[in-house]
Amino acid sequence: MSESGGLCQCCTKFVIAAGLTALALWLSFRPIKPRYYLVAFSLAASNSSSVASFQIEIENKNRQHGIYYDDIALSLLAGPNFSSPLSNSLINAFYQGHRKTADKDGHFSGNRSATAASLFRVAANSSYRYKALFWKSRHHAVSIAAEVEVDRGGKKTAEKGIRLTSSSGSGARALARRPVLPFVFLLYALIVLRR
Repeated sequence: MSESGGLCQCCTKFVIAAGLTALALWLSFRPIKPRYYLVAFSLAASNSSSVASFQIEIENKNRQHGIYYDDIALSLLAGPNFSSPLSNSLINAFYQGHRKTADKDGHFSGNRSATAASLFRVAANSSYRYKALFWKSRHHAVSIAAEVEVDRGGKKTAEKGIRLTSSSGSGARALARRPVLPFVFLLYALIVLRR
């Protein structure tokens, strides 16, 4: 009887140690999503062929992960409920190292008919993959947008960068998407240790 009790206790300690090690590894290697900021935006002069120019800053705060970005498609919207698209732009695919910030400039070209508005929406759609050593993750889709207000001179009024955020993600859905496995291991360890 004492041998089976010792074996059971040894197996339980191993499972708890493996679970805590897995939790520690998961917490230390969990990637952080990149952050997108609209740091410059200005309407072009009336004699120019472009509608507006912009600069987007993309931050990668990960210590162990680089990021491969696919092409980033940007749209400039105006009008009531931002229903009328004015122009599109494209930022080519690129790689961003860990703890780096990328500044991407560009311009929206095309129809200048609705540029009398003072409030615009810049929307971005893309996907990216994390890279750690020799491993690349699956593609993570991103669909984000920000509203930018311009003054009479056509420059953005906000002094700091405007963060592009997802309008569809709610707090409850984001919480439901978090991995539950580490918390189950912790709860199991607490139950087993109480016996």
